[in-house]
Amino acid sequence: MLLFAYLFSVGARFFGLPRVVGQIMAGFFLGLPFLQPLLFTPENGPIFQFLADVGILLLFFFTGLEVDIRSFEKTAKESCSISFFNTVIPLTGGYFLSSLVFGFSSLVSLIIGISLAVSSQAISLDLLDESNMMKSKIGKLIISAGSIDDLFELFLVSILLVLFHINIEQVSLIRFFLNIFFFVIIVFVFKWWFVPLVLHVFEQEQSRSYLFMGSFILVLLMAWLSEQLGIGSLIGAFITGMLVRYTLLTGKKRKYWEEHEISRSVHTISFGFLIPLFFVWVGVNTQIVSIFAQTKYLFPLLLIDIGGTVFGTMIGVMLLGGTVREGVTVGWGVTPKGDTELIIATLALTGGLIDKKIYTLIVMIAFLTTVIAPVMFKYSLQKITTR
Repeated sequence: MLLFAYLFSVGARFFGLPRVVGQIMAGFFLGLPFLQPLLFTPENGPIFQFLADVGILLLFFFTGLEVDIRSFEKTAKESCSISFFNTVIPLTGGYFLSSLVFGFSSLVSLIIGISLAVSSQAISLDLLDESNMMKSKIGKLIISAGSIDDLFELFLVSILLVLFHINIEQVSLIRFFLNIFFFVIIVFVFKWWFVPLVLHVFEQEQSRSYLFMGSFILVLLMAWLSEQLGIGSLIGAFITGMLVRYTLLTGKKRKYWEEHEISRSVHTISFGFLIPLFFVWVGVNTQIVSIFAQTKYLFPLLLIDIGGTVFGTMIGVMLLGGTVREGVTVGWGVTPKGDTELIIATLALTGGLIDKKIYTLIVMIAFLTTVIAPVMFKYSLQKITTR
Protein backbone atom coordinates (compact mmCIF):
# COMPACT_ATOMS: atom_id res chain seq x y z
CA MET A 1 0.00 0.00 0.00
CA LEU A 2 2.82 2.42 0.86
CA LEU A 3 4.73 1.55 -2.31
CA PHE A 4 1.74 2.20 -4.56
CA ALA A 5 0.81 5.31 -2.53
CA TYR A 6 4.29 6.67 -3.29
CA LEU A 7 4.31 5.71 -6.97
CA PHE A 8 0.85 7.14 -7.68
CA SER A 9 1.70 10.27 -5.65
CA VAL A 10 4.77 10.86 -7.80
CA GLY A 11 2.57 10.50 -10.88
CA ALA A 12 0.05 12.97 -9.47
CA ARG A 13 2.76 15.53 -8.67
CA PHE A 14 4.14 15.14 -12.20
CA PHE A 15 0.79 16.37 -13.52
CA GLY A 16 0.63 19.16 -10.93
CA LEU A 17 -1.98 17.45 -8.74
CA PRO A 18 -1.98 17.03 -4.93
CA ARG A 19 -0.43 13.86 -3.49
CA VAL A 20 -3.74 12.79 -2.01
CA VAL A 21 -5.10 12.29 -5.54
CA GLY A 22 -2.38 9.74 -6.22
CA GLN A 23 -2.92 8.00 -2.90
CA ILE A 24 -6.66 7.59 -3.52
CA MET A 25 -5.93 6.37 -7.06
CA ALA A 26 -3.57 3.78 -5.55
CA GLY A 27 -6.51 2.60 -3.46
CA PHE A 28 -8.73 2.44 -6.55
CA PHE A 29 -6.10 0.25 -8.23
CA LEU A 30 -5.52 -2.06 -5.26
CA GLY A 31 -9.29 -2.33 -4.77
CA LEU A 32 -9.91 -3.77 -8.24
CA PRO A 33 -11.88 -7.04 -8.11
CA PHE A 34 -8.95 -9.19 -9.27
CA LEU A 35 -6.53 -7.68 -6.71
CA GLN A 36 -8.54 -6.90 -3.59
CA PRO A 37 -9.26 -10.54 -2.55
CA LEU A 38 -5.56 -11.37 -2.89
CA LEU A 39 -4.29 -8.45 -0.81
CA PHE A 40 -6.99 -7.76 1.76
CA THR A 41 -8.35 -10.59 3.87
CA PRO A 42 -10.71 -10.71 6.87
CA GLU A 43 -7.57 -11.15 9.00
CA ASN A 44 -5.57 -8.10 7.87
CA GLY A 45 -8.50 -5.79 7.10
CA PRO A 46 -9.01 -4.71 10.75
CA ILE A 47 -5.28 -3.98 11.01
CA PHE A 48 -5.42 -1.53 8.12
CA GLN A 49 -8.59 0.01 9.54
CA PHE A 50 -6.85 0.49 12.91
CA LEU A 51 -3.81 2.17 11.29
CA ALA A 52 -6.12 4.41 9.27
CA ASP A 53 -7.97 5.41 12.46
CA VAL A 54 -4.71 6.37 14.17
CA GLY A 55 -3.77 8.36 11.07
CA ILE A 56 -7.04 10.29 11.28
CA LEU A 57 -6.35 11.12 14.95
CA LEU A 58 -2.90 12.48 14.11
CA LEU A 59 -4.29 14.42 11.15
CA PHE A 60 -6.81 16.18 13.40
CA PHE A 61 -4.11 16.75 16.06
CA PHE A 62 -1.83 18.29 13.42
CA THR A 63 -4.71 20.46 12.16
CA GLY A 64 -5.28 21.67 15.72
CA LEU A 65 -1.57 22.50 16.03
CA GLU A 66 -1.83 24.69 12.93
CA VAL A 67 -4.78 26.73 14.27
CA ASP A 68 -3.59 30.00 15.79
CA ILE A 69 -6.53 31.50 17.66
CA ARG A 70 -4.65 34.72 18.42
CA SER A 71 -4.10 35.52 14.75
CA PHE A 72 -7.88 35.49 14.18
CA GLU A 73 -8.10 38.91 15.85
CA LYS A 74 -6.28 40.45 12.88
CA THR A 75 -8.23 38.69 10.14
CA ALA A 76 -11.44 37.66 11.90
CA LYS A 77 -13.75 39.86 9.82
CA GLU A 78 -12.27 38.82 6.47
CA SER A 79 -11.93 35.14 7.37
CA CYS A 80 -15.43 34.76 8.80
CA SER A 81 -17.02 36.56 5.86
CA ILE A 82 -15.36 34.27 3.34
CA SER A 83 -15.83 31.08 5.36
CA PHE A 84 -19.49 31.77 6.08
CA PHE A 85 -20.52 32.03 2.44
CA ASN A 86 -18.30 29.23 1.08
CA THR A 87 -19.62 26.89 3.79
CA VAL A 88 -23.33 27.74 3.93
CA ILE A 89 -23.99 27.79 0.16
CA PRO A 90 -22.68 24.27 -0.69
CA LEU A 91 -24.07 22.87 2.58
CA THR A 92 -27.62 24.08 2.00
CA GLY A 93 -27.44 23.43 -1.74
CA GLY A 94 -26.21 19.86 -1.22
CA TYR A 95 -28.83 19.19 1.45
CA PHE A 96 -31.84 20.45 -0.48
CA LEU A 97 -30.76 18.86 -3.76
CA SER A 98 -30.21 15.50 -2.05
CA SER A 99 -33.47 15.57 -0.09
CA LEU A 100 -35.93 17.35 -2.40
CA VAL A 101 -34.67 16.24 -5.83
CA PHE A 102 -32.87 12.93 -5.23
CA GLY A 103 -35.17 11.75 -2.44
CA PHE A 104 -32.48 10.82 0.07
CA SER A 105 -33.37 10.82 3.77
CA SER A 106 -32.78 13.96 5.81
CA LEU A 107 -29.85 12.34 7.64
CA VAL A 108 -28.11 11.19 4.44
CA SER A 109 -28.78 14.58 2.81
CA LEU A 110 -27.24 16.38 5.79
CA ILE A 111 -24.13 14.19 5.63
CA ILE A 112 -23.80 14.92 1.91
CA GLY A 113 -24.28 18.65 2.54
CA ILE A 114 -21.64 18.65 5.30
CA SER A 115 -19.24 16.78 3.03
CA LEU A 116 -19.66 19.39 0.29
CA ALA A 117 -19.10 22.26 2.74
CA VAL A 118 -15.66 21.31 4.07
CA SER A 119 -12.29 22.01 2.48
CA SER A 120 -8.67 20.91 2.87
CA GLN A 121 -6.33 23.48 4.39
CA ALA A 122 -3.34 21.18 3.86
CA ILE A 123 -3.86 20.97 0.09
CA SER A 124 -4.48 24.73 -0.15
CA LEU A 125 -1.20 25.43 1.66
CA ASP A 126 0.58 23.02 -0.67
CA LEU A 127 -0.77 24.91 -3.69
CA LEU A 128 0.32 28.28 -2.25
CA ASP A 129 3.78 27.01 -1.39
CA GLU A 130 4.26 25.59 -4.89
CA SER A 131 3.17 28.92 -6.44
CA ASN A 132 5.27 31.05 -4.01
CA MET A 133 2.08 32.84 -2.95
CA MET A 134 2.20 32.26 0.82
CA LYS A 135 2.84 35.94 1.67
CA SER A 136 0.71 37.47 -1.08
CA LYS A 137 -2.68 39.10 -0.50
CA ILE A 138 -4.46 36.10 -2.02
CA GLY A 139 -2.30 33.69 -0.05
CA LYS A 140 -3.08 35.41 3.25
CA LEU A 141 -6.81 35.36 2.47
CA ILE A 142 -6.68 31.64 1.69
CA ILE A 143 -4.69 30.87 4.85
CA SER A 144 -6.87 32.96 7.16
CA ALA A 145 -10.10 31.67 5.60
CA GLY A 146 -8.75 28.13 5.82
CA SER A 147 -8.11 28.55 9.55
CA ILE A 148 -11.71 29.59 10.12
CA ASP A 149 -12.80 26.74 7.84
CA ASP A 150 -11.00 24.35 10.20
CA LEU A 151 -13.20 25.55 13.06
CA PHE A 152 -16.31 25.31 10.88
CA GLU A 153 -15.28 21.76 9.99
CA LEU A 154 -14.88 20.96 13.68
CA PHE A 155 -18.41 22.23 14.25
CA LEU A 156 -19.79 20.24 11.30
CA VAL A 157 -18.03 17.04 12.39
CA SER A 158 -19.49 17.63 15.87
CA ILE A 159 -22.98 17.77 14.36
CA LEU A 160 -22.33 14.46 12.61
CA LEU A 161 -21.14 12.87 15.84
CA VAL A 162 -24.21 14.17 17.69
CA LEU A 163 -26.42 12.54 15.05
CA PHE A 164 -24.42 9.34 15.35
CA HIS A 165 -24.76 9.04 19.12
CA ILE A 166 -28.41 10.09 19.24
CA ASN A 167 -29.68 8.03 16.29
CA ILE A 168 -27.43 4.98 16.49
CA GLU A 169 -26.58 4.60 20.17
CA GLN A 170 -29.93 5.98 21.38
CA VAL A 171 -28.31 8.48 23.75
CA SER A 172 -30.80 10.97 25.23
CA LEU A 173 -30.30 14.68 24.64
CA ILE A 174 -30.07 15.34 28.39
CA ARG A 175 -27.29 12.81 28.80
CA PHE A 176 -25.48 14.08 25.72
CA PHE A 177 -25.44 17.71 26.91
CA LEU A 178 -24.39 16.52 30.36
CA ASN A 179 -21.46 14.73 28.69
CA ILE A 180 -20.59 17.96 26.87
CA PHE A 181 -20.54 19.78 30.22
CA PHE A 182 -18.08 17.22 31.66
CA PHE A 183 -16.01 17.42 28.47
CA VAL A 184 -15.69 21.21 28.80
CA ILE A 185 -14.46 20.74 32.37
CA ILE A 186 -11.88 18.22 31.14
CA VAL A 187 -10.71 20.67 28.44
CA PHE A 188 -10.13 23.38 31.05
CA VAL A 189 -8.24 20.92 33.29
CA PHE A 190 -6.06 19.94 30.34
CA LYS A 191 -5.50 23.56 29.34
CA TRP A 192 -4.48 24.97 32.72
CA TRP A 193 -2.80 21.99 34.36
CA PHE A 194 -2.39 18.64 32.60
CA VAL A 195 -0.98 19.68 29.19
CA PRO A 196 1.65 22.05 30.70
CA LEU A 197 2.60 19.38 33.24
CA VAL A 198 3.04 16.57 30.69
CA LEU A 199 5.01 18.73 28.25
CA HIS A 200 7.22 20.02 31.08
CA VAL A 201 8.00 16.47 32.26
CA PHE A 202 8.83 15.15 28.80
CA GLU A 203 10.85 18.20 27.73
CA GLN A 204 13.32 17.46 30.53
CA GLU A 205 14.71 14.68 28.35
CA GLN A 206 15.76 17.24 25.69
CA SER A 207 14.66 14.77 23.03
CA ARG A 208 12.37 15.26 20.07
CA SER A 209 11.17 11.66 20.31
CA TYR A 210 10.20 12.02 23.98
CA LEU A 211 8.46 15.33 23.26
CA PHE A 212 6.44 13.58 20.56
CA MET A 213 5.70 10.73 22.96
CA GLY A 214 4.31 13.17 25.53
CA SER A 215 2.11 14.92 22.99
CA PHE A 216 0.92 11.59 21.57
CA ILE A 217 -0.04 10.44 25.08
CA LEU A 218 -2.11 13.60 25.40
CA VAL A 219 -3.80 12.93 22.05
CA LEU A 220 -4.70 9.35 22.90
CA LEU A 221 -5.91 10.22 26.40
CA MET A 222 -8.09 13.13 25.27
CA ALA A 223 -9.38 11.08 22.32
CA TRP A 224 -10.34 8.23 24.68
CA LEU A 225 -12.04 10.57 27.16
CA SER A 226 -14.01 12.38 24.44
CA GLU A 227 -15.02 9.04 22.92
CA GLN A 228 -16.25 7.79 26.29
CA LEU A 229 -18.34 10.93 26.70
CA GLY A 230 -19.87 10.53 23.25
CA ILE A 231 -18.15 13.63 21.83
CA GLY A 232 -15.95 11.68 19.44
CA SER A 233 -12.22 10.97 19.45
CA LEU A 234 -11.54 13.32 16.51
CA ILE A 235 -12.85 16.32 18.44
CA GLY A 236 -10.56 15.37 21.32
CA ALA A 237 -7.55 15.08 19.00
CA PHE A 238 -8.27 18.45 17.36
CA ILE A 239 -8.68 20.27 20.67
CA THR A 240 -5.50 18.64 22.01
CA GLY A 241 -3.57 20.14 19.12
CA MET A 242 -4.96 23.59 19.90
CA LEU A 243 -4.15 23.19 23.62
CA VAL A 244 -0.58 22.06 22.93
CA ARG A 245 0.00 25.03 20.64
CA TYR A 246 -1.50 27.39 23.22
CA THR A 247 0.72 25.95 25.97
CA LEU A 248 3.89 26.25 23.90
CA LEU A 249 3.22 29.80 22.76
CA THR A 250 2.10 31.40 26.02
CA GLY A 251 3.86 32.27 29.24
CA LYS A 252 7.12 34.05 29.89
CA LYS A 253 9.21 31.62 27.86
CA ARG A 254 7.53 30.96 24.55
CA LYS A 255 8.83 27.63 23.26
CA TYR A 256 8.72 28.10 19.50
CA TRP A 257 11.28 25.36 18.96
CA GLU A 258 9.10 22.84 20.78
CA GLU A 259 6.11 23.71 18.64
CA HIS A 260 8.30 23.23 15.60
CA GLU A 261 9.67 19.87 16.79
CA ILE A 262 6.24 18.49 17.67
CA SER A 263 4.75 19.66 14.37
CA ARG A 264 7.63 18.19 12.40
CA SER A 265 7.49 14.86 14.25
CA VAL A 266 3.71 14.57 13.83
CA HIS A 267 3.98 15.59 10.17
CA THR A 268 6.72 13.02 9.45
CA ILE A 269 4.99 10.07 11.10
CA SER A 270 1.50 10.99 9.90
CA PHE A 271 2.10 12.04 6.31
CA GLY A 272 4.95 9.58 5.79
CA PHE A 273 3.12 6.51 7.05
CA LEU A 274 -0.36 6.59 8.57
CA ILE A 275 -2.27 9.20 6.52
CA PRO A 276 -1.23 7.73 3.12
CA LEU A 277 -2.54 4.38 4.40
CA PHE A 278 -5.83 6.06 5.27
CA PHE A 279 -6.27 7.55 1.79
CA VAL A 280 -5.32 4.27 0.12
CA TRP A 281 -7.77 2.46 2.41
CA VAL A 282 -10.48 4.95 1.36
CA GLY A 283 -9.80 4.10 -2.29
CA VAL A 284 -9.81 0.36 -1.58
CA ASN A 285 -13.22 0.59 0.08
CA THR A 286 -14.70 2.63 -2.78
CA GLN A 287 -16.93 0.66 -5.14
CA ILE A 288 -15.54 2.39 -8.19
CA VAL A 289 -17.72 0.35 -10.58
CA SER A 290 -20.93 1.52 -8.91
CA ILE A 291 -20.19 5.18 -9.66
CA PHE A 292 -21.27 4.70 -13.29
CA ALA A 293 -24.80 4.05 -12.05
CA GLN A 294 -24.75 7.24 -9.96
CA THR A 295 -23.73 9.84 -12.54
CA LYS A 296 -27.17 11.47 -12.21
CA TYR A 297 -26.19 12.27 -8.59
CA LEU A 298 -22.46 12.82 -9.13
CA PHE A 299 -22.36 15.75 -11.53
CA PRO A 300 -25.11 17.92 -9.96
CA LEU A 301 -23.53 17.52 -6.50
CA LEU A 302 -20.07 18.17 -7.95
CA LEU A 303 -21.41 21.38 -9.50
CA ILE A 304 -22.84 22.51 -6.15
CA ASP A 305 -19.61 21.59 -4.39
CA ILE A 306 -17.33 23.57 -6.71
CA GLY A 307 -19.79 26.30 -7.74
CA GLY A 308 -21.02 26.91 -4.20
CA THR A 309 -17.50 27.17 -2.78
CA VAL A 310 -16.14 29.44 -5.51
CA PHE A 311 -19.26 31.63 -5.69
CA GLY A 312 -19.53 31.87 -1.89
CA THR A 313 -15.87 32.84 -1.59
CA MET A 314 -16.29 35.43 -4.34
CA ILE A 315 -19.19 37.02 -2.43
CA GLY A 316 -17.11 37.15 0.76
CA VAL A 317 -14.08 38.69 -0.99
CA MET A 318 -16.20 41.27 -2.85
CA LEU A 319 -17.91 42.34 0.40
CA LEU A 320 -14.42 43.09 1.69
CA GLY A 321 -13.65 45.32 -1.29
CA GLY A 322 -11.90 42.75 -3.46
CA THR A 323 -12.42 42.14 -7.15
CA VAL A 324 -14.36 39.36 -8.81
CA ARG A 325 -11.15 37.81 -10.17
CA GLU A 326 -9.55 37.86 -6.71
CA GLY A 327 -12.64 36.22 -5.27
CA VAL A 328 -12.65 33.50 -7.92
CA THR A 329 -8.93 32.84 -7.40
CA VAL A 330 -9.30 32.58 -3.62
CA GLY A 331 -12.36 30.39 -4.20
CA TRP A 332 -10.40 27.90 -6.28
CA GLY A 333 -7.67 28.01 -3.62
CA VAL A 334 -10.02 26.86 -0.83
CA THR A 335 -12.02 24.41 -2.99
CA PRO A 336 -9.79 21.28 -2.71
CA LYS A 337 -11.13 18.51 -0.50
CA GLY A 338 -9.24 15.37 0.38
CA ASP A 339 -9.12 15.00 4.15
CA THR A 340 -12.10 16.13 6.26
CA GLU A 341 -14.66 15.19 3.60
CA LEU A 342 -13.27 11.67 3.38
CA ILE A 343 -13.08 11.41 7.17
CA ILE A 344 -16.73 12.43 7.44
CA ALA A 345 -17.67 9.82 4.82
CA THR A 346 -15.65 7.15 6.64
CA LEU A 347 -17.22 8.01 10.00
CA ALA A 348 -20.71 7.91 8.49
CA LEU A 349 -20.04 4.58 6.76
CA THR A 350 -18.54 3.01 9.89
CA GLY A 351 -21.45 4.25 11.98
CA GLY A 352 -24.01 2.84 9.54
CA LEU A 353 -25.40 6.27 8.65
CA ILE A 354 -24.74 5.78 4.92
CA ASP A 355 -24.25 2.78 2.66
CA LYS A 356 -21.38 1.93 0.30
CA LYS A 357 -23.02 3.66 -2.66
CA ILE A 358 -23.35 7.02 -0.88
CA TYR A 359 -19.82 6.56 0.48
CA THR A 360 -18.50 6.00 -3.05
CA LEU A 361 -20.43 9.06 -4.26
CA ILE A 362 -18.85 11.31 -1.60
CA VAL A 363 -15.36 9.90 -2.27
CA MET A 364 -15.66 10.52 -6.01
CA ILE A 365 -16.86 14.10 -5.47
CA ALA A 366 -13.88 14.75 -3.20
CA PHE A 367 -11.53 13.10 -5.71
CA LEU A 368 -12.79 15.05 -8.75
CA THR A 369 -12.86 18.34 -6.82
CA THR A 370 -9.26 17.83 -5.73
CA VAL A 371 -8.25 17.11 -9.33
CA ILE A 372 -10.06 20.11 -10.84
CA ALA A 373 -9.35 22.80 -8.22
CA PRO A 374 -5.51 22.95 -8.46
CA VAL A 375 -5.65 23.24 -12.25
CA MET A 376 -8.19 26.06 -12.13
CA PHE A 377 -6.37 27.80 -9.27
CA LYS A 378 -3.13 27.95 -11.25
CA TYR A 379 -5.00 29.13 -14.36
CA SER A 380 -6.82 31.85 -12.42
CA LEU A 381 -3.55 32.85 -10.73
CA GLN A 382 -1.89 33.32 -14.10
CA LYS A 383 -4.72 35.60 -15.21
CA ILE A 384 -4.10 37.84 -12.20
CA THR A 385 -0.31 37.93 -12.48
CA THR A 386 -0.41 38.71 -16.21
CA ARG A 387 -2.77 41.66 -15.81
